[in-house]
Amino acid sequence: MTTSLVLYVEDDPVNAMLMQGILELHPGCSLLVARSGAEARRLVSQGRVDLLLCDLRLPDIGGEELLPELRAAGLSEGVPALLVTAESEFVASQLARRHGFDGYWNKPLDVAATLRSLEHWLRDR
Repeated sequence: MTTSLVLYVEDDPVNAMLMQGILELHPGCSLLVARSGAEARRLVSQGRVDLLLCDLRLPDIGGEELLPELRAAGLSEGVPALLVTAESEFVASQLARRHGFDGYWNKPLDVAATLRSLEHWLRDR
């Protein structure tokens, strides 16, 4: 079985640890964490990513501005990209749609719902 590589662009170490804990419950997933847009661009240019999770507020760039840069750096159009944010569902859905994300997850994350959604986004990978 091939391991699915999930890139989480998140500068908050607590949120990154929570996501690591959630992904450990999903066999066959490996998490890469980028703490800035620059680090995310470097990781994307270095290799395959199967799912992108992106925080909205990063130290060097807004998450909504980062997706086109990651696509230009080598993130395939076929790779699903989800906005992960503490914004309300309405705001999150508007931001995701407006900026080319395939969907969004609201913080605080619900573990069971996140695992179901993860399965959905990685199913065809």
